[in-house]
Amino acid sequence: MTIHATVPTQESVTHPVTIWVPSDECQVSRCKPSNGLIQDLERVLGFDLFVRRGRHIVPSVEGRLFFDEVETAHLGLDQLTQSAINIRDHKEGSLRVVTIPSVVTMFIGSILKAFNTAYPNVAVSLEVQPTQRVFEYITSGQCDLGISTLPIESPAVVSESVLRGQSVCIFPKGHKLGRKAKITPKDLKDEEFISYRSDSIYRHRVDQVFLEAGVDRKLRYDARTTDAICKLVAGGVGISIIGPSFPGVTLERGIEVRPFSPALHGDLALLYLKHRESERLLHAFRDIVLQTLPARRRRSPQRPS
Repeated sequence: MTIHATVPTQESVTHPVTIWVPSDECQVSRCKPSNGLIQDLERVLGFDLFVRRGRHIVPSVEGRLFFDEVETAHLGLDQLTQSAINIRDHKEGSLRVVTIPSVVTMFIGSILKAFNTAYPNVAVSLEVQPTQRVFEYITSGQCDLGISTLPIESPAVVSESVLRGQSVCIFPKGHKLGRKAKITPKDLKDEEFISYRSDSIYRHRVDQVFLEAGVDRKLRYDARTTDAICKLVAGGVGISIIGPSFPGVTLERGIEVRPFSPALHGDLALLYLKHRESERLLHAFRDIVLQTLPARRRRSPQRPS
């Protein structure tokens, strides 16, 4: 084995040398190492690398120790090279993902399973936060990539729409609203209403619809997440407008669903900082998301200019 290395001398001057690492024992007639090269290296190192035993040349004790260190260093360089290749091909690394509770319920299991199959050596850390907190986690650098509903507007954040949904009205099974094909604000005038929390972006959109329709709601309860609202509705506590709901997604048992008019459309989007959009691992995760979401439910990605 031949290794190129730089060896410091006792005078702290480095000399590039080529190190030939022999087997435990070799015959002079077969190996014929360069005497001049060996002598030069021994002079640099300050000890003999070989000793003669009859017709054979074998490594000295110091030489064997030195060759072991050289071989270890060589293996270390090989490992560094392979690690660099793995990082380049996003076969190693870590990814911090933040998403909203409804995405955990609907999609995240299949997405992470597919990603783990394709990239088994990439560790994924998952944070689950309300919609308004997802944006904070991305802009603060606490997470690398987010999956959340729009609108989110910031010149520093890329929001890539991957799925289109719209608002629906949900109510307990057997409710009188089940006789209607579509629900309007006026249909909900006398209903016990369960809303999102007051700091929710979607809550503000729903409030505006009822304000424009001139309908006062009986706001009796509010909850942080869609999952929590669905459980309250399934328990018979009241009705709600949730969104966006995506085709093919099953909600809580005991709930009936009807389209709500006027429709409040909402997109599910991938979010990441604009200056990181060229990172290979982010693109790898994005590709898995697009492959995992069924084509019939997916929109063409919309990217800001």
